[in-house]
Amino acid sequence: MTPTTPTLRVLVVDDNRGDRTLIIRELHREFSQLHVREILNTRDMAEAIATGEFDVVITDYQLHWTNGLNVLREIKQHYPGCPVIMFTNTGNEEIAVEAMKAGLDDYVLKTPGRYVRLAASVRVALERAVIQHRLAQLEIRLQDLLEALNVGVFRLNAAGELLECNSTFLSLIGADSFAQVQDIQGLDWQIYSQLTDLPPPQKQEQEILLRRANDTQIWVLLSVTLKRLNGEPVVDGLLENITARKQAEIELQHFNATLEERVQERTAQLETANQNLEAFAYSISHDLQEPLRAILGFSQILVESQGDLSDPDNQLFLQRILIVSQQAIQLVQDLLSYSQLSRTELSLQPISLSLVVADVLSRLEPELRSRQAQVQVEEPLGVVIGNRTVLVQVITNLLTNAIKFVAPGVQPQVRVWAEEIVEDMETSRHENNEEMIAASSSLYLPLAVSSKRIRLWVVDNGIGIPPEDHQRIFSVFVRLHGIEVYPGTGIGLAIVHKGIERIGGTVGVESQPGQGSRFWIELIKATNGIAPV
Repeated sequence: MTPTTPTLRVLVVDDNRGDRTLIIRELHREFSQLHVREILNTRDMAEAIATGEFDVVITDYQLHWTNGLNVLREIKQHYPGCPVIMFTNTGNEEIAVEAMKAGLDDYVLKTPGRYVRLAASVRVALERAVIQHRLAQLEIRLQDLLEALNVGVFRLNAAGELLECNSTFLSLIGADSFAQVQDIQGLDWQIYSQLTDLPPPQKQEQEILLRRANDTQIWVLLSVTLKRLNGEPVVDGLLENITARKQAEIELQHFNATLEERVQERTAQLETANQNLEAFAYSISHDLQEPLRAILGFSQILVESQGDLSDPDNQLFLQRILIVSQQAIQLVQDLLSYSQLSRTELSLQPISLSLVVADVLSRLEPELRSRQAQVQVEEPLGVVIGNRTVLVQVITNLLTNAIKFVAPGVQPQVRVWAEEIVEDMETSRHENNEEMIAASSSLYLPLAVSSKRIRLWVVDNGIGIPPEDHQRIFSVFVRLHGIEVYPGTGIGLAIVHKGIERIGGTVGVESQPGQGSRFWIELIKATNGIAPV
């Protein structure tokens, strides 16, 4: 199905009936759908203009009630985009020139050889009107877009005179009219001479501090391009307000300029605070331990001496003095160990868990024998990335707790074993690196990390731990039982947690009251081919 051709609506303004018939005949040859309205007087003309139901106007110059120039001006006044063609034999060159200046689309003489040109002239005028309408719409859309973007648009001639601009341009520079533009300080209006010295394409972009007409200042980005319009050189420019960006850049430059100084100052303050803290910790430990050692020494002398101290009550009091003094000394030592774990620089390397466990068991041999504890180690335990000193301290605390926290009359039984945990390669690498970075900025890791981890288990037959306390027991000074039943400082598991955290690992527990505990530490498995220590 072919689309229907729109009907062409034509006003024919001519006193001569024969000429009107000739015009209609020529138009029918070119346009299949045609509606012609013949205008014979002023009233017909007024009615046609009032309704506006026409697409093109064909007029003679000499009319008994007016002339073609008046018809042209009246049509263009009400419908500027409507094509008007003058079809006459009474005009002259002077009239034709004047008509073209008034907006006439074409001038066709009423001569036999020119009749056929009339219809073609109408088609060309209509096509040109459509193009002009589209261009006008495009210009309106472009203007709306530029206004929405808050970009000033302007055009200068070679002399630096402003030819045209949009309202945003005037608003940016703080001017109310063209007359104020040349007085704006900061803009060099002799842009043309600057662009002519540049190689093609003759463009330039620069940031300018602009003093506006109201005496305020803003930063603007000026972009200009040299062009030719109808053979004449012009400069097209864009002006954008970049004050916010420039202020941010200035603040950033100032921030960067003082950043290093502030970092050094804060670092020095932090180092001083750490030194003071360390000195305070050692001072406190010394001041606490000295009197405690004295009490302990004198108590031992009294216990070992004979005479008045044979009274059972006195002996009991002295024994309590000894026990409390030993606990106080152990507490200070544990606090120092915990403090050092937070501050000491740690280097990481492959560590054999088997060697560490064997070393710890050797050190705990007297205590294991006194408690008749049985410790079963299931090899292999594997090689991990860690710090030997930290791991010895961590495993010592775990094994000590395992043989201590058992019900009265129960022989401690401990099982130590390990399992390998395989993780996603990319996820593991990311998480491992993040853990190590978060653990301490002072860690030194000379090796590439593995995508596998080793979990070391220490399982006992002790009294167990309620689930609600599984996380709490790793905090400092947390005790779940009275010191008379299970002696201790409440810092052992806090040292385990801090130590494992510092070497990039994790720690946890699985336990129920009366069912023993399963403590675990998880560390990165060392890569093959590297000798452990």
